[in-house]
Amino acid sequence: MRRLALSLGIAALGCDGAGAEAVPAPVAAAQPVEPVPAAAPADPAAIGGWLRASGYRDWPAQSRVHATSEHGGARVFFNETLAASMRAGTGEHPIGSAAVRELYEGDLVTLRGFAVMLKLRASGPGGEGWLWYEQFGTDAGAKRLVAGTGERGCVGCHDAGIDFVHPPEPG
Repeated sequence: MRRLALSLGIAALGCDGAGAEAVPAPVAAAQPVEPVPAAAPADPAAIGGWLRASGYRDWPAQSRVHATSEHGGARVFFNETLAASMRAGTGEHPIGSAAVRELYEGDLVTLRGFAVMLKLRASGPGGEGWLWYEQFGTDAGAKRLVAGTGERGCVGCHDAGIDFVHPPEPG
């Protein structure tokens, strides 16, 4: 869960040259902050909003954006379930494993979209146990290009990985 730090201004009381006390400025009441769920939603209709809320940014990630041949640039975030499975070198990742790939323009600075994979059940021979999601654009109107299980375009590249997950690229 994302930890939020609230900073509160503290007004110091003092005296002016005439001996009158300074009045502290009022402190605004803190507004409750709705926590961003850390788990990727299994409903494709909810993923876009979850991505915009950046809940995945607390996950272990590559240290920087790096160039890729298929997307321009990328930085991948792994939830702890998938990160632990990858560290252990398991042949099949557990249900709940997830990764978010931030997709960047060739300048490696401009975020242009996202790709998400979330394991819902046993992988199966065609990756049908994984939910695949991809969108270009970062605002609420971004179009989903992929949103489903066993998506051939995703599986075609990912079938070479361990349980459909590629080892992380440098970065």
